[in-house]
Amino acid sequence: MLTALRFDGQVALVTGGAAGIGRAHCELLAERGAKVVVNGNFRPSGSGPEQEVAAFIRERGGEAVAVNGSVTDEDAVLRMVQTAIDSYGRIDILVNNAGTGQTTLTTPAAPDERLDGALDAHLRGTMRVTRAAWPHLAATGAGRILNTGSACAFGVQTPEGYEVGYSVAKSALFAVTRQMAGEGAASGIKANLLLPWAFSPMAAKDLERSALGKYMKEKLDPAKVAAACLYLLHRDCPVTGQFISAAGGRVARVVFATSRGYCNPDLTPEDVRDNWSEIHGEADADGAIRDALELTGLQGEFRLIRKALG
Repeated sequence: MLTALRFDGQVALVTGGAAGIGRAHCELLAERGAKVVVNGNFRPSGSGPEQEVAAFIRERGGEAVAVNGSVTDEDAVLRMVQTAIDSYGRIDILVNNAGTGQTTLTTPAAPDERLDGALDAHLRGTMRVTRAAWPHLAATGAGRILNTGSACAFGVQTPEGYEVGYSVAKSALFAVTRQMAGEGAASGIKANLLLPWAFSPMAAKDLERSALGKYMKEKLDPAKVAAACLYLLHRDCPVTGQFISAAGGRVARVVFATSRGYCNPDLTPEDVRDNWSEIHGEADADGAIRDALELTGLQGEFRLIRKALG
């Protein structure tokens, strides 16, 4: 019988841990032996639901402390990390889950303060917390980072139109995660990106009255997202720089891909027109692409270019 995934003696900092997916991360990590620092920012007074989550964990025999503050506030970020160090002496795991809901910003109106707010919460917030926690993660020799992205990065239509604030901010996390993974390799840090589907308070605010929202409420429990990505936080995790979709019990790797393409060193515009099917690639009704190649980074695409051009 295979052994259960355990986190005894390890410390996890979870931002946005007071509700929804973040709370599910906190509870499952604690259940598996981790000491958890629960961050929340629902009430700027300094105390909010994060205290309730920490108390819930302690009542069930786990170890947890709570810290209020926004990932958009540098002082609050430093306080989160210092709380982990003061309480438990280390940080092994960082779950960058904090964020805000979709904006009403669409392309004809962008950019404005809504884009600034989305970028500050999702992109800069993730980077701020990671920067503060990085030395402690590196000190363990096996730090784990899980960033929270969204399938909205692939494109989403809202009642207001094609939203660009939230979507653009989340799309940036693909690059951030790859760069964290590359930078962390020398010190044993592994970083991956979660693309979650779950009915959370944030999802309820945006989607509750829609058909999608009703489906998510019935099928997509946040606890199933936490279960899907716990392995990514474990010391036995085999991957870094990967993108993982998790929804209601389904877990899948998401990749960037390219068609094999068309190559002619003496390319003309007419060549592009006349070979468009080869350039575009073939996909079936489910989006399965024939003869596609995965792109793992700039160097990977350069190898394809060198192979084509000689």
